[in-house]
Amino acid sequence: MRLILPGPWLPMLLGAALRLVNINAPIIGVHSWRQADTAGLARNFHLNHLPIWLPQVDWGGAGSGYAETDFPIYSFGVSLLYQLFGVQEWLARGLSLLCSIGAIYLIQRLGSNLFGREAGWWGALFFALLPLSVFYGRSVQPEALLMLSSALALERGLAFQQRGGKLNLSLAGLGLAAASLIKVLPLFWLGVPLLALGWRRWQLWLVGGLVLIATVAWYWHAHQLFQETGLSFGFWGSKASRYSWGDLLNWRYWGDILLRFSLRGLGLVGLPLLIWGLWLPAQSKQEKILPLGLLAVLLAGALAPSSSYIHEYYQLPLLLFACPLLGKAWQDLWKRATSIGRRWLVIGFCLLVLISLTVLRLNYWNLENVASSPIWAQAQEIKAQTPSNKPLVSVTAGDPTLLYLSDRKGWLLPPEAINQNLINQLKQQGASAVVGSWQRIENYSAFPDGPTKENLKKVLLNPKNKNSKQTKSEENYIIKID
Repeated sequence: MRLILPGPWLPMLLGAALRLVNINAPIIGVHSWRQADTAGLARNFHLNHLPIWLPQVDWGGAGSGYAETDFPIYSFGVSLLYQLFGVQEWLARGLSLLCSIGAIYLIQRLGSNLFGREAGWWGALFFALLPLSVFYGRSVQPEALLMLSSALALERGLAFQQRGGKLNLSLAGLGLAAASLIKVLPLFWLGVPLLALGWRRWQLWLVGGLVLIATVAWYWHAHQLFQETGLSFGFWGSKASRYSWGDLLNWRYWGDILLRFSLRGLGLVGLPLLIWGLWLPAQSKQEKILPLGLLAVLLAGALAPSSSYIHEYYQLPLLLFACPLLGKAWQDLWKRATSIGRRWLVIGFCLLVLISLTVLRLNYWNLENVASSPIWAQAQEIKAQTPSNKPLVSVTAGDPTLLYLSDRKGWLLPPEAINQNLINQLKQQGASAVVGSWQRIENYSAFPDGPTKENLKKVLLNPKNKNSKQTKSEENYIIKID
């Protein structure tokens, strides 16, 4: 029995439905710190009428706030929507959703080109349903645009290898350029598979060279901003926390990444399917770009092992290469299976959907509930009790979520950095209050009891400071210093 599959609209429609969940959620929950930075750039582009080459963060203190960042094309695009409709986070999530739906369509075309229409359809459906793809397909981050750009580069790169054409080459180059400017590492994990398609074709080398020049030019410019302001997303230098290469020798590093990706990336059931898809004989020479891409993503992650281990979205590009293989494996198993075997395949697919929905609800959606978010409530208190035109001292280490939700500018400092001399210095620079929580440092990490917390309380809760104020829950503090 051959399945009669609907058109490409069904994976796109299901993908859109899942990505619409919590579409109007504020910047809370998983990776709120990264989303707050991205959303903060967009809001500042809009409110301050800044050009795309001057990304401004909320944590620049009393300075300009211009920072060394990835190319902020996503944030700038969101700011254009803000100009039309006002600052509303659902617009940013909506842009991510549209990019993710575009990626579903291109992954279907890529899989259909390599393995046939049915396998391509199933690969797109897997991409539409798997947890990592769903969440980052509507988070306020550039990941959805990254996946769209990468899928465009691969799909049009394959078309250029097969049929040539200046338009195919231009679109592949555009996708590679956008992806590399957004994240740098795609220059490797996209560049390698694309060159493997036709390393003897000088046009691909020319495109790769131009993309490299554009990428170097942007990051040179971004570094000049860092030299002027000292503000950076932490790409280079001794303060960068991305490059603990000793982790690569630890079995737990690789085991944790495999476990996390198996559950959140592949919904567990997708892991044996991926293995089967890799095991099956290649149907064409072009198919090699998929296992090569998987390997390239892992190697690229090893270039920044700390970031890759902590931030699961470093494994998101694996789905770009894995999902067409999942479609190939599913189609092969369906053709081989008896009627009873096909029933088990259907049960397995339903189990994958159930696991995906469970992971999405427990690990992502539930954490975006405003009613149960302490940092959201704290931000509303800060809005009510501090002047909007003066910066704050946010004792949240490197997490800008509280500043963003409070719609304030200021400084991000760890608890151990706070002392009376520093407070006096920041007061001279215009700081109006010191804010934070006794329960959390960053939004994602607890503030343990110990000497650091006790010293902070001694500084901030000094009886001589009449402006000291605790919330009703006694979990947070707002210490006015102006």
